[in-house]
Order: sequence, then C-alpha cells, then structure tokens
Amino acid sequence: EEQRRRVQAAVCVSALCNPARPLMMRQTPQPTDPGSSEPVSETESGCESADPIAPETVRMLRLELEGERRQNKQLQAKLKRAAKLNEQLQTQAEQEEEYLTNKLMKRLEALKREKEHLARQVEMEEENITNKLYKKLEQVKQEKVSLENLLEQEQEYIVNKLQKQLGAIHDEKRALELQLRDGTESLLHSLRAHLERWRGGGGGGGVRSRCSGG
Repeated sequence: EEQRRRVQAAVCVSALCNPARPLMMRQTPQPTDPGSSEPVSETESGCESADPIAPETVRMLRLELEGERRQNKQLQAKLKRAAKLNEQLQTQAEQEEEYLTNKLMKRLEALKREKEHLARQVEMEEENITNKLYKKLEQVKQEKVSLENLLEQEQEYIVNKLQKQLGAIHDEKRALELQLRDGTESLLHSLRAHLERWRGGGGGGGVRSRCSGG
C-alpha cells in the first residue's frame, strides 16, 4: 500500500512539475463513473483518490526526480561518449588494419622482388660457372692436342735422329769395311810381291840373312 501511494505521489509530482506535458492516459474497463459514460483514467483516479501528500514529501520527491533526471542526463552523456569512443576505436582499428595490411603487402612485394633478384643472380652465377668450366674444358682439350702434337713431333724427331745416327754408323761401318778390305788387299799384294822376290833371288839366304839380321 505504501509503495502504491509513493508511485501515485510520484506521478502527481511529475504532473505538477511538468504542467505543459499531458498525462499519460491509460483507460481501464473498470471501474466507471455511474453518472458518466466516459472511463476514468488511472492517473486521475489515483491522484484524486490518493491521500493528501505532505509538502515535505513533495519536496523530497521533486529532489529525487531532479536527481534521477540529472543521473539520466549523465548516463545519456556517458552513453554518447561511449558510442563516440567506440566509433573512434572502430575507425582507428580499421585504419590500423589497413596500415598493417598495406605494410604486409609491401613487405611481400619486397620479398618477392628480392627472391626474383636472388634467382637471377643464381642463374647468372650458374651460367658464369658453366661458361668458365666450358672454357677450361676447351683449354684442356687444346692443351691435350698441343701436347699430343708436340709428343708426335718429338717422337718423329727422335726417330729421324736415330735413323740418321744409325745411317751414319752404317756408313762408317761400310767405310771401315772398305778400308779394311783395301788394307787387307794391299797387305796381301805386298806379301805376294815379297814372296815372289824371295822365290826369284835365292830367297833362302835372303830369308836367313833377314832372320839373322833381324
């Protein structure tokens, strides 16, 4: 009962504090005025049927109502600030996300370019090494051919030299043989001449005289 009275008093104080604001009428089917066909509103019936309210109670209720209004305004201001802050945070989050996305995209592009650059460098290095090895192989082949030619020339030179030496030895041998043959024939001719002289002139005494003289 006390709570009902306080509610009715609060409604009446609100009506008194806001005379320009019409009261909210809520029609109820019961009870109705027997002498009138119009329904009686709950607010009007409550205000009319309520017990007289003390001025101190009215003042306290007005103060409470003002406090509730101030608290409501503060809560609405806080709500607006929170909504604005939420919007700012959302905008900042979107900007941060966009910044991070752009940064990652740039980093990925840089890594992609670096990868391509390294791939080109590796390809160029492989090509350079291949060319160097090919040139070295060609140089080795040329050196091999040169050494084979030089060896062949050396062998030919040695063979020619040996053949010349062998030919000279053969010539010398033939010369010695001819000289020996000529000397032998000359000696035999001389011996024959001496033998014929010995036979023709008493070669016995001559021989003896040569033997004794000798």
